Amino acid sequence: METYLTIEGLAEHLKLAEQTIRRWVLNREIPFCKIRKVIRFRVSEIEKWIDNGGACAPSNYSEETEGGLFGKAGAEETEVQEMTEGKEEMVGGV
Repeated sequence: METYLTIEGLAEHLKLAEQTIRRWVLNREIPFCKIRKVIRFRVSEIEKWIDNGGACAPSNYSEETEGGLFGKAGAEETEVQEMTEGKEEMVGGV
């Protein structure tokens, strides 16, 4: 069975900030799959990506949701909003 990591898990695994992983996802610079609105990373795909220098994500992202990588129309915008809402809450709370 394939092993999947969360954003937090991948950040810990690669010793990077979670924000770096989120930025890579938004810019489609790292291979990921979405299961409904949840982003996950296949360990095997990440290892291939690293072996290729991490320069660009493969053109064949895993399509785990109906409707493809981003599901139904508007799901990509929702994901971007969800990722930035946390940042706004941190800045707004200062």
